[in-house]
Parts: sequence; structure tokens; C-alpha cells
Amino acid sequence: MGLEYDFDIVAIAPDEVDPEHAMTAVTGTPPARARFRDVKTADALRGASPKIRRIFEESGFSLETCNSGFPSGIYASDQSDDRARVLDRLFRNIRNTGVQGEYCGEFDFLEFLDHVRTAQAQDGLVLPKAPVAPQQKHDPIKPPDRRSVPGRIGFALGLAVVLFSMLKYLAAQGATP
Repeated sequence: MGLEYDFDIVAIAPDEVDPEHAMTAVTGTPPARARFRDVKTADALRGASPKIRRIFEESGFSLETCNSGFPSGIYASDQSDDRARVLDRLFRNIRNTGVQGEYCGEFDFLEFLDHVRTAQAQDGLVLPKAPVAPQQKHDPIKPPDRRSVPGRIGFALGLAVVLFSMLKYLAAQGATP
């Protein structure tokens, strides 16, 4: 079974903007990234050659996912302009850089292009806001997180010093362990 190549345009925070690709000064719109809905598709792109990943990332795609819950082949009509801008940069980068002979892994360019060609905009769809992560509370039933490596090393050294001191004390008293 092939991958699902649906993606959504997601506005990104101004502090995450790559100054080279910021479009705010030109378009007056907030910068955005294209994120695939399916984790397997993003993983397939991560598994492609570094050149393929760079082409997608420089075009405005993210390797993170964002599942909007929209039906397959459908995207919100208010994403059309940003979507066209990202795809235009992608096709321009592919044309200028070339992908001939590059390892694509499971990511299939022909299926991706076919999906882009057949995807349709639909009015009335709204991309849901990202859920806010709830504050983590200390759960008395849950055991505490494991100690860090420096903490473990410190504990081991302390225990070794105590054991060495006890052995030295017992040896001084004439007792054998």
C-alpha cells in the first residue's frame, strides 16, 4: 500500500522562521510550512537522501507531521495561496537541482505529483489549533524519572567510597570480610 501524500499548510512562529525563506515582507502574510498528515510519509522523506530532504525543506516542507483530520485528497481553500507558493518553490528547486539518481526510499515522487495534481480545495474547512500540552503534575503512584548519567556516576562513586572505608576500617580492626 502506498503512502498518503496529503499535507496541510501550518503557520509557524516568527522565531522559527528561516530569514532566507521568510515571505512576510513580500506577501504580508505569516510564514507557513507544509506538514504531511501521515507520520509514515514524513518518515519516508526522512529516509530519503540528504539532497531530497534539503530540496523539500528549502521549499517549505517540514519533516514534522500535523494531522488535521481532513479527508484524503481535500485541503482547506484558505491554504491555496500558501500551498501554491510552497509547491512552486518545490518544483523550481527540483528543476534547478535535479533528483536524478538520488535515493528516495519509500517516498514516491510520481505518486506525490499525482496526489498534488488531484487534491482539491474545499470551502469551510478550518485547520484545528494545535492542542496545548497540559501541565504535568507529580503523580504519587508513578515512580520518579530515572536518574541522569552524572547522578548515577556520583551515586556509584559515593557507594564505592563508603564500601572502601568500611573495608579499611574492618581491616584495621583485624576482621576479615
